[in-house]
Amino acid sequence: MSAEPVFVAVYTVLLLAVVGVLEFQRRQPTSAWEARVFTGYRRAVPDAPRPADPADWPHSEVGRFHVVLSLFISAIALVLVAAELVRHHRPLESAALVATASPHALVAYRYLRHLRPRRGPHGQDARRQDQQPQEGP
Repeated sequence: MSAEPVFVAVYTVLLLAVVGVLEFQRRQPTSAWEARVFTGYRRAVPDAPRPADPADWPHSEVGRFHVVLSLFISAIALVLVAAELVRHHRPLESAALVATASPHALVAYRYLRHLRPRRGPHGQDARRQDQQPQEGP
């Protein structure tokens, strides 16, 4: 087994660890009213402002940003493995590369499903709701 496929296999495992860290960060609350960092401030200030709506921007977009970064990293890993599979055909090298690419393929599939447009209140795509004519008086 040559050094190049080993390097790519180790690098894709490292990229998978980066995707895991981004997934952890995606799940962290970013609202000042949910994060534990601001708990002391909320207790110390008697007239603290009311909590913001959790759907307020940018709090609702931070998770999508981390998803896009993770998807991009997984795509890079898949391209690297595909290029190595074209160059190196030994069974052990191919097995190692496919084994390190499989989690990235699953992550990419999951994140692609996550980025699809959300359904509206009546089962329509969110994009189509904006295009429908509004009824006026």
